Amino acid sequence: MIEFSCPSCSKKYRVQDSFAGKTARCKECGEPMPIPAAAMDFAEEPVAAGAPVARRSAAAPAQAAGRSKRPVMNSSAAAEDLTGSTDNFSYRISQRPDFALITVNLEEGQKVFAEPSAMASMTPNITLKAGFKGGLGKTIGRALGGESMIINTFVADNGAGEVTFAAGSMGDAAHYKLTGNTLMLQRGAFMLHSDGVEVTGKWQGAKGFFSGEGLVLLKASGEGDIFFNSYGAILSVDVTDEYIVDTGYIVAFEDTLQYNISVLPGLRGGSKLKQLFFGGEGLVCRFSGQGRVWIQTRHVQSFLSFMNAYRPRKSN
Repeated sequence: MIEFSCPSCSKKYRVQDSFAGKTARCKECGEPMPIPAAAMDFAEEPVAAGAPVARRSAAAPAQAAGRSKRPVMNSSAAAEDLTGSTDNFSYRISQRPDFALITVNLEEGQKVFAEPSAMASMTPNITLKAGFKGGLGKTIGRALGGESMIINTFVADNGAGEVTFAAGSMGDAAHYKLTGNTLMLQRGAFMLHSDGVEVTGKWQGAKGFFSGEGLVLLKASGEGDIFFNSYGAILSVDVTDEYIVDTGYIVAFEDTLQYNISVLPGLRGGSKLKQLFFGGEGLVCRFSGQGRVWIQTRHVQSFLSFMNAYRPRKSN
């Protein structure tokens, strides 16, 4: 099997070897893409510094050994810009994965919706309007999910224009195209979206209480484009059976995945009770089914705990 990414929008594909050397059209962005001659294997082929990282299929050897399918983790070169063009606008994600900057190019009349304070720069012909979006229920839902109740609308007037957006935290950003499905986002992960997308909160119940990450997740639905950010780099994982992620590292996941919060497998009975009520290492989210989950390479609370030792203190 050959595994590769669309050079325009980075959508992942897996095709038979017979398609090697041919050109296909991406289902995500519609751009033509060449199919490489062969896929690289992490265990056999060295990767040059700065070159895109090819994925290895983990399912085949797992099945040969009689085990369940293993998830595939996708990553890309650190300095690689992600570009794409949709029906709503064209975009580029640069300065990644440490200080990601999203540049959106709008044709006259096109618009983009973003959280307050995300805009870094824009051309003079862009008009900004601030207000509520989606009705009172969705507005309150966003607030409960850790986002502002206000949504800023950027519209290109009198010709094409450009807007750049930056997240508040140091880290990466990613694009996702909604096609009538739902994407769940961790608190504070939302950055901006196109027309046709609605963002609100979703009550987690007891799962949210024990996760330590908030009782309400953000829920993005509709048809259009959405961008989200992380603390650290973003890795996407294709889950085909089951996958476990520490609750502090989850950025987003598709609604085709089921999930529940539990303690880390292997902890003793007494340790389980401590982790359940006092948090920390050991609380994990167990995903099952088929879909994608995005994880970040850094944990905010771990960083704060590390920095606390260097915090200035008043002497007695």
